[in-house]
Amino acid sequence: MRITNQLQSRQNLLNYQSSAAKNYDSIEKLSAHMKITKPYEDVGIYVDATRLDYEATTLEQIKEATTKASEFAKNTDQTLNDFADTLDSFKVKLIQAANSGEHSTTSRVAIANDLKAMRDQLISISNTAINGQYLFSGTAVDTKPISADGTYNGNGNNIEVLAGSNLTVPFNIPGEGLFLGRDNDYAKQVTTNITLINKHEELNPQTVNEEYMRLTDEIYKFIGTDYRTSAKIAADGKMNYTTDFTRDKVKDLPPTVFFMQGQRPSGESFSTKFELSADAKVSDLLEQMGRAMGNTDTNKVVEVSINKDAQIQMTNLQNGNEMMSFSLFGLTAQEGTAAQNTLWDTDTIKKETSLEAIKKAVNDGNVHLTSFIGSPNYVSPDDGIAMSTDYDKVNFANKGATVQNNTSQIVRKDNSFATNNTRLSEVAGLSSGQIGAVGAGGAGAVTSLANADDLILDVTAKNGVKLKATIAFGGTVTGAGTPNQKTYPVITIKDEQGKAVYQGNFYKTFWNEQIDPNANPPRQIGNQAKMVETDDLSFKEINDMLTILASGNLDKMNGRGEKIDGTATQADLNTAYARFEETFLQASVSVESTMDHRGLITLKDKTTSATNIKIAMYQDHGDKDYPADVGTANTKSASVLSFNKNDAVIIDRPSIDLFADLDDMIEAVFNGDFYGNANGVNPRTSGVQGAIERLDHIMDHVNKIHAIAGTNSRHITDTNERATTLYLNVAEVKSSVIDADYGELAMQFQNNLLAYQAMLQATSKINQISLLNYM
Repeated sequence: MRITNQLQSRQNLLNYQSSAAKNYDSIEKLSAHMKITKPYEDVGIYVDATRLDYEATTLEQIKEATTKASEFAKNTDQTLNDFADTLDSFKVKLIQAANSGEHSTTSRVAIANDLKAMRDQLISISNTAINGQYLFSGTAVDTKPISADGTYNGNGNNIEVLAGSNLTVPFNIPGEGLFLGRDNDYAKQVTTNITLINKHEELNPQTVNEEYMRLTDEIYKFIGTDYRTSAKIAADGKMNYTTDFTRDKVKDLPPTVFFMQGQRPSGESFSTKFELSADAKVSDLLEQMGRAMGNTDTNKVVEVSINKDAQIQMTNLQNGNEMMSFSLFGLTAQEGTAAQNTLWDTDTIKKETSLEAIKKAVNDGNVHLTSFIGSPNYVSPDDGIAMSTDYDKVNFANKGATVQNNTSQIVRKDNSFATNNTRLSEVAGLSSGQIGAVGAGGAGAVTSLANADDLILDVTAKNGVKLKATIAFGGTVTGAGTPNQKTYPVITIKDEQGKAVYQGNFYKTFWNEQIDPNANPPRQIGNQAKMVETDDLSFKEINDMLTILASGNLDKMNGRGEKIDGTATQADLNTAYARFEETFLQASVSVESTMDHRGLITLKDKTTSATNIKIAMYQDHGDKDYPADVGTANTKSASVLSFNKNDAVIIDRPSIDLFADLDDMIEAVFNGDFYGNANGVNPRTSGVQGAIERLDHIMDHVNKIHAIAGTNSRHITDTNERATTLYLNVAEVKSSVIDADYGELAMQFQNNLLAYQAMLQATSKINQISLLNYM
């Protein structure tokens, strides 16, 4: 075989390239410290190494993120520790203030000032920021969470850190839960604010100090000589402590009829009345109150008791339930003089259903009134005077530039606070009395506002104009008697002279994607107005109407009576809505009404620091505020919507508003309100005694949040430590998979180098061979 120079040269080049490549590969692996440098060299090693590299990178990110989050969480934990310590000091001072007999006015005010300083310190702690980020603002870390007035400005969102594949852990404490949270292991507690005095004992010549009523005392003892009219007393004197109250004579004394209304824990509103004889016990009164609230022989929903201040307390036995309230007063027939022939006897009292008639009879001196709840600072929109007989027909409170009601609107299905988007039907205390109307009865019937009594919006506008709006929930009905029956509320606005200046429905718009056949070029019809159905009527529509009424300028709406018989065309609806919207936008420049964080209607006058706007919202029951028959088994639905109530004072409730609650406690100390007192500076406070119980709840709430913060901090620290350990383990495994063995690579390189040198030497020898070597 003949070996040509060309073949020899090609073979030499191939040998050279192969050996050089092996040397380069060895050098590259030594330089990279890896077994392979290209995926195709060993697919198994490449796949394992890539997976381990991803895991190592993820763990490295977790380490970095949790390190930062851990500092945030630890600072939160420490800040909450300071917060809890300050609350402890606050409680010590509050208990000190509760010892009413030990303090002069100067001493008490000094304690109140100390409490205020602690409250300001709590605000400062709440506004703690680390590295420019506020701890308690939720995800709005650049927003100061608490204003000077205690308002929360952040949100309720968690900031989360990566703790693993598809796993995140929260490391902040949103202030919404801390300052405005809810504890479902706490019950709502309310109390009357009038102390029941043993008036019978006051007739005893030997009595020096007032005596309070107790459970075993009889009803006649808190009426005493008031079984006689003032005219009778003037003529014949007071009743005798002994001779007029023998056992036989007590049995002949007229019974007392108790009128009660409110909201049961089920959310159902009720009104009822029941009769107790003069020799019945206070315990019998409490039992009847419990039955009115829903207690039975086998099931209790409320606990009714009398406290050491002889005030009636009621506790909702369903923890976490915000829906419980009551109003109570008693009427007793009186013995008058021979000339008094207009007095109410017991039969008249038992038959009466109208609060207005009762109020007039009391003012005329025709019947004795026993009050359990008093709010003399409340104002009736009719005569300016609110009595204990008034329930929810009282004006909202004016606080500077704002007007606000006192009754949180609670969604019945979940106990949450109502917002602008909440429908009135969701909070209404509806009962079987409102079944029907919608769905045309039968199997399709549902609980509806359509059968509820009219809602009155009694408003004195900022310009002094007085307007009264009536919302008839069943005002417009279409498709009556069919499964497609629909009911729409109608609002009628009248001026001070009773003249109707506007009548219409409530409207909102929807987007109509149909094509307008008359348009050229064709286009979508766009926004169209429609009437709001009764059960879809929301607090936004109510607040928008309050904004218009409070501004006092109906403008485009003034004198309008839109078609409300169900035959209005789309053009009619669009025109009505346009007029409403224009008037609303004009009014909202100076007045704004909305729902606050506790479900309270809050109207703000934007043009003054002290508004003269007055608002009352109540239902018109047509003189049927109470059922005709006596007995807790006979109830009627009463006010299914109540906004401002002269009812029992709240001691505690599942939800908290931390700084507002602290402000109420400080105010009670400043005013010297040691317990609920209708004649105190603030009749709607449960006093320092109630404040202590409320503060215990707040402290427990903070401790729960503190525990969550500690858990988060520990979790994040553990995650960081685990990520560090796992990172080292993954790095070690990755090293065993991909990292090169230097000794092995060095030997391979040396072998490749020797082979390379041998190849070069052999090639050199071969290239020297010629015919001359054989001559």
